[in-house]
Amino acid sequence: MAKDIERVCEKYELKLRTGKMPGRVNGDRAGQVEAYRRAQVNNELVRRAVAAVLGRAGVETIWWVFYYDFGRRLARLAARIGSPDVLRQEARMQLEVWVARGLVRSVLEEIGRECFELDLGGPVPSFAGATGPT
Repeated sequence: MAKDIERVCEKYELKLRTGKMPGRVNGDRAGQVEAYRRAQVNNELVRRAVAAVLGRAGVETIWWVFYYDFGRRLARLAARIGSPDVLRQEARMQLEVWVARGLVRSVLEEIGRECFELDLGGPVPSFAGATGPT
């Protein structure tokens, strides 16, 4: 893992240096590369955690990329949203999106529980039928 991440980060830094990749406005190339490195490490950790769940669930490997994308989506939500209640609600909405795309609900719920400590079970509350002022 570390060797691959280092290689990817070196390539990223080379692209920054040669101008093939846009740099930060303030010119902090080292900070930009470090942020990229942290993101790559986090992606790899999410990928390994999701892979462990998928292996236990017996999901065919051709479907793994879609489950990885669900895991990355939850990781982005967790990084962006501070409130646990809002995060759970957003994650449950994402679960419904991915179930509609053909993924197995129980596996997605297990990814949420094992990888992100989110309970995604139960019905999603409907906002369309809420009564109140419009």
